[in-house]
Amino acid sequence: MSVVLWGVLALAAGLAAMVVVGRWGVNRSGPLPAGVELPATPLQRISWWGLGVGAALGAAAAGVVLVHGVQQTYDNDHVRMFFTLLLLGVLIVFAVVSALVKSWAARRDGKLDERDREILGRAPAIQSAATLVTLAVWMVGLIERFHDVGMVPLFYLYLIFWSCVVVNLLGLPVGVLLGYRRG
Repeated sequence: MSVVLWGVLALAAGLAAMVVVGRWGVNRSGPLPAGVELPATPLQRISWWGLGVGAALGAAAAGVVLVHGVQQTYDNDHVRMFFTLLLLGVLIVFAVVSALVKSWAARRDGKLDERDREILGRAPAIQSAATLVTLAVWMVGLIERFHDVGMVPLFYLYLIFWSCVVVNLLGLPVGVLLGYRRG
């Protein structure tokens, strides 16, 4: 199997791990009575925003690798810089989201209630599982692909790092949103 396909599989496995761990690891409250809708909390809104923008930037970076190929992305300075800037954009989005949530959690003005704080406390459980699954799939794929050669080209290490960072960062808003999900 192509290494790019292993990379796609690694990201998909990381996302799947987020959902599985989220369903098992994040407790949910019972169902609401019929016809009752709760408005989205500020924590939910910022999580949706962070997940949407972060996933879009991460998908654009993955698209750069798919369009240009792994070796061309690494060899061409302009393409590599664009790829890196997209991924740095993911870091910036989650730095902004984290700073906002941290400032809300520090205040006692009611921006985050007890339920928000409880969900926020459990949400990071998804991050480590998703990151480890992503890393495991990358390792299996690269070992299978480059076993005969005995070494992995450098750019794949770059892809491993960034895919694990993106999956880890996306894990927090996914954990928050799954925490609000009603059973």
